[in-house]
Amino acid sequence: MSLKERLDPILEKWTKEGNLPMISAGVVTKDGIIYLGASGSNNLNNPEGKTNLDTIFELYSTTKAVTTTAAVQLIEKGLLGLDDLVENYIPEIKGIKILDGFDENDKCIFKDPVNKPTIRNLLTHTAGFSYTFFSFKYAKLYDTTGKPDPFKDSWDEILTPYIYEPGTKWHYGVNIDVLGQVIQKVSGVTLDEYFKKNIFAPLGITSMTFIRKPEQVANKAIIHSREENGSLKVLPDDRPLEPEFHCGGHGLYGTIPDYLRFLLIFLNKGTSPITGKQILKPESVENYSFANLLPEGVFVEDSLEHSQPYYSKPVTTFSQLPKELHTWTSSFYRTDVPLPTGRSAKSFMWCGLPNLYYWIDPTEGVAGMLATQVFPFFDEKCLEANNEFESEVYKFLRA
Repeated sequence: MSLKERLDPILEKWTKEGNLPMISAGVVTKDGIIYLGASGSNNLNNPEGKTNLDTIFELYSTTKAVTTTAAVQLIEKGLLGLDDLVENYIPEIKGIKILDGFDENDKCIFKDPVNKPTIRNLLTHTAGFSYTFFSFKYAKLYDTTGKPDPFKDSWDEILTPYIYEPGTKWHYGVNIDVLGQVIQKVSGVTLDEYFKKNIFAPLGITSMTFIRKPEQVANKAIIHSREENGSLKVLPDDRPLEPEFHCGGHGLYGTIPDYLRFLLIFLNKGTSPITGKQILKPESVENYSFANLLPEGVFVEDSLEHSQPYYSKPVTTFSQLPKELHTWTSSFYRTDVPLPTGRSAKSFMWCGLPNLYYWIDPTEGVAGMLATQVFPFFDEKCLEANNEFESEVYKFLRA
């Protein structure tokens, strides 16, 4: 039985009867793409809306690996240093304080930080920033002030208070959006321009962009929300076609086949087997993309705060491993033990808020991605579909 004969039925099963609205997925080995598949509707309110391989997805936090790859390119060129202070590139960060809590009138209590965040801190989510959906402090700040809202794609919404002392703790947040601003300052061009010239064009990627054209909107997968009764509700697409600020942490749109072209470089020491173009040097992949870069004594948190249920369910992935066995590189979450799906030790992964998931397994020489567009994150059906998909890939490879 071919890989397509194994995987297509999984996609079709999970997009039937309202389990998931749509799925686009694929698998690559060192030599290139070995499977692509799509199933379901890109809009459950539109019976004619079919998901295909050209369907545009909101990539959300899968954007981050592209941004961090751009940062490593600048490090290679000597234009950026891993332990440079962020304020060297963004002077306004000097005024940021730590949100220490709230008084009896719900007014913010701030204190001055002792440490100054570095580029390493941004890359590894140890700079002190958070997200409203993973921080009770940020969620309360949003409820009382209307800020921060990272999805407004505005720099003013990104440069928010710290919630802990920079460099002392891992906490997932807008760090890579701030890093994107650093890249724009160093390169002198927008993030969209930088990506297209230095990453997308060399890889033959044509769909990935911060700025959407009308034809991309016409074939876009619409985000749905899982209601309490399990049904799916279509959400409005209210993000701007030309955003004010290119958010390096979540702002890209594109197709899943194109994203797989990007993942391929990490199975090939930084070079595309399709175009032959080198995006990163082999030593950069080993020393940045694959290496633990967390500050000494800092570990990935056991779990993320469940502060906005609309956006995310409780995230417990990290609590399943001893702290020494999972780390953070310049781009990825790294697990240092084999996983039940078949994934090897020292593999890499990350995800996007509307339930997009990818993994990279250099030991086995395989990477894959399964994407849908459903809030909240960590949806049980999405996780089950992803685990079944990944497990079937490894069964095929090891048969």
